[in-house]
Amino acid sequence: MTQSRVHYFDLAGGILILWVMVFHAMSMNKAFGPVDPRVALPFLTFSMPWFFYKSGQFFKVLKWREGVRKDFRKLLIPFLKWSALGYAIYLAMQLIDGTFTWRNCVMDPLHTFYIYGYIPVDVPAWFLLSLLFVRVFARFLIRWAIPPVACIIGGIAIGYSLHLLGNPLPFYFPNIAMGITYFMIGYRFGRFENKKGLFALCLAGYLAFLLFGTSIVGHHRNILLSGHYLLWPLFAYCGIVTFNNICRWVDAFLSRPSIRGFRPITFVGEHTMTLLVAHALIYMPVTHYSTLSPWQTVGLICVGYVLLLTPLLWWQKRHTA
Repeated sequence: MTQSRVHYFDLAGGILILWVMVFHAMSMNKAFGPVDPRVALPFLTFSMPWFFYKSGQFFKVLKWREGVRKDFRKLLIPFLKWSALGYAIYLAMQLIDGTFTWRNCVMDPLHTFYIYGYIPVDVPAWFLLSLLFVRVFARFLIRWAIPPVACIIGGIAIGYSLHLLGNPLPFYFPNIAMGITYFMIGYRFGRFENKKGLFALCLAGYLAFLLFGTSIVGHHRNILLSGHYLLWPLFAYCGIVTFNNICRWVDAFLSRPSIRGFRPITFVGEHTMTLLVAHALIYMPVTHYSTLSPWQTVGLICVGYVLLLTPLLWWQKRHTA
């Protein structure tokens, strides 16, 4: 990838991780009442598929052991580190609430991990574990020369079948299957997203979905939120291609000498993994203890994001430069 392309992916990632952070705040506080925020505001609901897609698009085929070792280092270690921090906050909350029991502090978190793939409080960390398995499986599939299209169809078939059966298995089974779908779409078709014909077709499809009814599936829990399950991958792909092209144009505009230094969202996009695993440590406790209205609590959480996560990003940037 060229440097400019990295820039526009950082811009895209920055916008989407900010959406994820605000979505979680709105969802936890039921800001739209019984309506899921992804249905109320469907414009960026392809955010989780985008992160799997991007991973596939930038995927490098390495020697199997080297690749798996790299995947574990980049994904498992952050998962364990941030999950441990989230668990420490969870234990502190149990102490404050007077519910520090063996069941609440040990058995319930283990059950949560078994079903959902995360350890309280750090809910979004499920993505790191899911992506780890997606990348490891992808290395096997590519090594065995399994056609990416077959992997895409197989992943959708597994996710859809489990949806029809009421998701009887732990949720990491369907979200890994659908993760492989979007990963392989990025791996096989990501190189074509800048073609004008494909962009025009995806833009038309994306707008048609928004006008006539979106199909949305909650990726983590494989739950259909609106429309039809089998149309969800199509809506997500149309959204991803449209969004990436728009971000490419916006990045070209921001690259002008007069405004080149003004890239706050691009800076955010350079730290999407940190923001993903860190922001739950703010929205979960605030939601738990807030006595404010839903939207006031959402605002308080966003203030917490700015005040607590901005210094974290600057510190990380200085120590990784």
